[in-house]
Amino acid sequence: MKTILQYEWLQIKRNRVSMLLLAITALLLMVSLVTSWNYYQWYSKLQQEVAGNARHHWETQGEKNSHSAAHFGIYLFKPLPALAIWDSGIEKHYGVSLYIEAHTRNQLQLKAIEDNPLLARWGELTPASMLLIVLPLLLVWLAGNTVVNDRANGTLKMLLMQGLPARKLVWGKAMALWCISGMIIGIIWLVGGVLASVLSEESFFNASSFLLLFLYLLYTGVFIHAGIIVSMKAKGARGAMVSALSIWLVMVWLVPRFFVQWSEAMYPPVNAEAFLAKIREDVAQNGLNSHGAAGTKEKELEKQWLQKYGADSVQQLPLNWLGVVLQADEEINNPIYDKHYDSLYHIFRQQIAMHRWSSWFSPTLPAKYASMAFAGTDLFNSIDFYQQTELYRKDFIKRLNERLRDNSRYGGRDTASTGYWKTAPVFRYTPPSDMYKWSQAKAPFVTVMIWVLILAAATHVLAGRIKVIEN
Repeated sequence: MKTILQYEWLQIKRNRVSMLLLAITALLLMVSLVTSWNYYQWYSKLQQEVAGNARHHWETQGEKNSHSAAHFGIYLFKPLPALAIWDSGIEKHYGVSLYIEAHTRNQLQLKAIEDNPLLARWGELTPASMLLIVLPLLLVWLAGNTVVNDRANGTLKMLLMQGLPARKLVWGKAMALWCISGMIIGIIWLVGGVLASVLSEESFFNASSFLLLFLYLLYTGVFIHAGIIVSMKAKGARGAMVSALSIWLVMVWLVPRFFVQWSEAMYPPVNAEAFLAKIREDVAQNGLNSHGAAGTKEKELEKQWLQKYGADSVQQLPLNWLGVVLQADEEINNPIYDKHYDSLYHIFRQQIAMHRWSSWFSPTLPAKYASMAFAGTDLFNSIDFYQQTELYRKDFIKRLNERLRDNSRYGGRDTASTGYWKTAPVFRYTPPSDMYKWSQAKAPFVTVMIWVLILAAATHVLAGRIKVIEN
């Protein structure tokens, strides 16, 4: 086996085109890593600085009524996980900042894609994108040249006549390409981990990153074995190359694009303006308007509180009635927002469920979803961040409403000082655990593994039937 590995590497070294493609791939991967690291470094510093400024503005807003402070609000920012240096996922598409205030639930802001139209058209240069697209192209090209070239120059016939088992020969060729793939992926993974560890308080080298490394080894193995199978069955080098490149084109480009377009046709994306307008309409019909005329819900609320304190009017209550109404506004309207956002997330999940059908024809989308899940940059991670900020917002506004309620009387104003603003809890985002990431990545990860096992089994079976064709 060692001799076969050495022979295959010598064949690749002698082929100028192969070495040129290896060099270009390695260069693109290093450029993608540097580019991703520069963005990570820039964003991490910016996030810390801007988050600090937002908190400073909140704490130094001066004396103010509690409800005015609730409308003054504060910006929250999502920190990038360490593994984002490898796969930034949807971070640049979904938004990383949120403005929280009273009465409403805002959407995520600061989407890098809005400032860079080319990002929407061509995607971004990250190690993950290079390993999902470029490295498979190199490997399927190299694999497609293996057996068919030996058949053409007579080496295959000579080796088999000397008693070398065909399966041992084919597996030696496959292992040589696995070694090349493993070396490239391993170096990028190791260098990326060292760079990320310098900048992030979060460790890069954890269970998720090791699974990420294993995922890409499996994924590239799909193209290694697909290329070798083509090479064994092809009658000529040209036919092998056309077939190998066709496999790459179908798996990496056509199938994923088809299923993404199909899912959007079946479950169309929601227009942001229409979505917000629908929420406003629902709130107007079924919610409570704390700044408008008293409706049925406010009258029922008033009756409950008057009975609680045995009072005849809200003016007699030993508290500020406005604070009660404002908090009731939050508690009644929040479920309405929750309902609409849950409906939106359901559409996202339906689209992703349709994407999973692509796993019958290509491992690319499953590998992409597993990669983002392990990196903590997938859709569900962003939803988790949004939900954590909403929990913070509810508590943040509740504290202000209750202060207004308990520190003044009807028609009065609760004026808080700078010292009080500093007592507001600081938002600290808790990233999902490795177990949560695995729960999201498990199905697509297993799908990629099944692809490798099936193609490896096919390689083993077909290697026993290999034929030597004379020129």
